[in-house]
Amino acid sequence: MKLIFFFIVLFFQLSAQAFQGTQEKIQRYKPFIDSLSQVYGIPPKLIIGVGICESGFGQSKQSIKQNNYFGLRGKYSRKKKSSFKHYARPEDSMVDFCEVLASKKYYLMLKGNPDAMKWTRAMAKAHYAANAKRWIRLMKKSFTLIN
Repeated sequence: MKLIFFFIVLFFQLSAQAFQGTQEKIQRYKPFIDSLSQVYGIPPKLIIGVGICESGFGQSKQSIKQNNYFGLRGKYSRKKKSSFKHYARPEDSMVDFCEVLASKKYYLMLKGNPDAMKWTRAMAKAHYAANAKRWIRLMKKSFTLIN
């Protein structure tokens, strides 16, 4: 019984640390994301929300090693043994994510619309995620973590 309690406490402690790390990175990159929002007309809440869903906004192993906050893929690299894109800086992955969205059909219809849920639904409808309903739920949850 003590062992189970220990693991429960450890889990919540690690979760709290990950949440704090996520919040710190959001605050660190918020001014940059706000500037991207102005340039691309994409809500900052959406950019951050997708980053949270894909990598815990920089907390995943992949995002730490490859500065890829959005799970963006490219050609498979034998050297790196991965098809995930590698970026010199996290900001580069944020710009690339906005470029990807700007290339989609729904972009022109939504550009400048501040409603992150409208964007989320359009992305789900365009098969951004394999399981659209689950992804929408995750996005809603991620939006609650954003100030």
